[in-house]
Amino acid sequence: MSIALALTLALAGSGTALTHPQPGDESATAHFLANEAVMVTAGETKILFDPLFTHSYGYPLVAPDTKARLMAGEGEFAGVDAVLVSHVHGDHFDAPEMNAYLAAHPEVILVAPHQARLDMQADAGWQPDFAERMRILPFVAQPQDLVIAADGDSAAISIEAVYIPHAGGPGRAHIQNMVYRVTLNGEATVMHLGDATPDPSAYAPHAGHFQEETTHNAFPPYWLIERWGGDTVRETLNADHVTGIHVPINTPISVRASREDFFTEAGETRDVHGHE
Repeated sequence: MSIALALTLALAGSGTALTHPQPGDESATAHFLANEAVMVTAGETKILFDPLFTHSYGYPLVAPDTKARLMAGEGEFAGVDAVLVSHVHGDHFDAPEMNAYLAAHPEVILVAPHQARLDMQADAGWQPDFAERMRILPFVAQPQDLVIAADGDSAAISIEAVYIPHAGGPGRAHIQNMVYRVTLNGEATVMHLGDATPDPSAYAPHAGHFQEETTHNAFPPYWLIERWGGDTVRETLNADHVTGIHVPINTPISVRASREDFFTEAGETRDVHGHE
């Protein structure tokens, strides 16, 4: 049974609500920034996964000019509705940068594990009013549901989050790694897995969660495809298509030789509906 969190962002102002894009108005697109940073757009709705981080650990960083546009909300990063953080490791999340981003963009909602909030509150850039725009996920096993309003639609962003342990075994069990299945505008569904373990036993208890809704495009860390093979990943996650992420700067031979799809170059895009 999911924990139903009826979370919506009230529209500012008292004017007439904007007409929300209807299915088919514009195709949903995934834009790759670096490592596990992916932006997904569907019509006027726009979300970012793991966009702000400062440590490489052998993985690509977001290019400085790209990060500057992101922080300023310029160009392709104008009108972001929500940011989703998978976990608090330095190649996925940076508390000072996230605090600075929320301060610069008072309309953006942050969805993140509880550990991210603790890090943000410990940073000098924390502002108490950030809490009103944060949807913080407790460290529990069962799926958690959120709904966020955007662009005149009270249910533009539907999020289902489930905890899947971080890769690396028991030594990483304290890390709250969240897997997000997000539906934009009721039509485009994507999944971001953070650094989810390749241990199949971690997915078995959530088989019903994955099978209850088809994902158009899932973004697993490359090692999931490497260990399981693309067909097993697609079957387990109930995904029409998978695009691997978290590929090291020195691309593994297994990735180069694979016929599976991976994001490896900043600026790459995928049509989320291109594989139905």
